[in-house]
Amino acid sequence: MNSVKEGLEQIKNALIDFTTSDKVQDSKLDTYIFVDLTPFNIINSSLIGILGSIIMDPKIQLLALCGVQPSVADILKRFGVITDEGRARVYASSEIKNNLSKVFTFNTVEEGLMCLNPA
Repeated sequence: MNSVKEGLEQIKNALIDFTTSDKVQDSKLDTYIFVDLTPFNIINSSLIGILGSIIMDPKIQLLALCGVQPSVADILKRFGVITDEGRARVYASSEIKNNLSKVFTFNTVEEGLMCLNPA
């Protein structure tokens, strides 16, 4: 990865390729996605749009955003992807309101993975 823009583009393309793949869409298993945002102190609107699509995808049960920097958290809150209280904003669509509970933030990927198997 040579730049932030390239890194965000790689994440966006990987998320699109994965979530639209036949393997995911035809699967009877729950799908959990972990996105490591540690290297980024900014995020672009196209990636936010993809995250919104993932939230509304019935095949996706968990979207774990890991290593979210404070500046990125502020942007995600402004767009309603994450909230402090875990509830969607009043103006959010019903699809977002019904699926916002799929989104969690973790300090690290390891912390996120540990939530799958609490000891």
